[in-house]
Amino acid sequence: MTTHDRLADMPLFAACAPGLEPLLAAEAEALGLGPARVEPGGVALPGGADAVERACLGLGLALRVQVELAAFPVGHLAELERRAAKLPWAAWLGRVATTVKATCRRSRLYHSGAVEERLLGAIDRALGGLALGDDALVTQRVMARIERDVLTLAVDAGGDALHRRGYRAAGLKAPLREDLARALVIASRWDRERPLLDPFCGSGTVAIEADWLARGVPPGHLRPAPLAGGPLHDAARHAAARARLLEGAREVGPEVIASDRDAGAVAVAAAQAAQAGARGVVVTAGPRGMSEALAADGGRVGAVVTNPPWGRRVGSPGPLRDLYASLGRALGDLAPDVALGVLTASPELARRLALPLASAFLTDAGGVKVRALVRAR
Repeated sequence: MTTHDRLADMPLFAACAPGLEPLLAAEAEALGLGPARVEPGGVALPGGADAVERACLGLGLALRVQVELAAFPVGHLAELERRAAKLPWAAWLGRVATTVKATCRRSRLYHSGAVEERLLGAIDRALGGLALGDDALVTQRVMARIERDVLTLAVDAGGDALHRRGYRAAGLKAPLREDLARALVIASRWDRERPLLDPFCGSGTVAIEADWLARGVPPGHLRPAPLAGGPLHDAARHAAARARLLEGAREVGPEVIASDRDAGAVAVAAAQAAQAGARGVVVTAGPRGMSEALAADGGRVGAVVTNPPWGRRVGSPGPLRDLYASLGRALGDLAPDVALGVLTASPELARRLALPLASAFLTDAGGVKVRALVRAR
């Protein structure tokens, strides 16, 4: 059986940050990967011949794309090890060092560490001792999920987490993760035609993700190919999928204005935008405060999407109350058709905005619960 045929029979699971599942499902449907079934922690997808490539290249809200290998009921560790040892690991993994990550929910097998140890031993024996060998060509992660006594085994197609796009330079004190920046831009309902402004641009992540979204640049195009180094990888198939997605990208999109009062942030944002090839991002020549940025550009933009200080990792809620109140007044002066997206971890600071905003999603960012606020409809 060819690689093409094997992957065509393997469904996918795209994992994401909690709260982003509906947005991820819509993104998958737009890529032609549907029908997408929303599940806790991600979306299940039917797969297909080039679905792995399209998913890893085009899903900007996913953290991982997993290729489902097998699923069967298990009641105890000996049964798990026996059945796992009979699976065609060589055809799936090839000559690789393997790690196993297990989760157990509502099952008789509840000790994830024991599950990982038994599975890794079974895989190592099936590969003739290669799974634990130091001379392997690559390292592959196998995901094991036990839910209601059913074990689902999958291989992590992307390797490293997909939010690591390949453009991030040395970050600032509290960089925003790329998938969350993209989710905030999408949730704001920006029309992707009029300019967008981020007055707290930090390292430029919101601006870069906005530019790529508006121009249709696949968010994974700078990343290594999925399943590289293993028998399920097909370099020609990946190159073809990447070329098709890049062909659909616009050369020119709307202007995306990145501004910050911190000179270091402005320098990093400019460097990252250049590294990412984000052609529409315009980073202000020097530091510029939020009020100055909105006064200068608020009258011509179609969206303000931003990640102001939360009062957790940067600063504290006390000194930020006046900042949020000023931000709320400045946003309130904008035209009513300007899209808004603000990410915050503090309900108290959110109230200081004093605007008719609605919650678009609640998710986790580095152990902190953060909420995206957008214009109420």
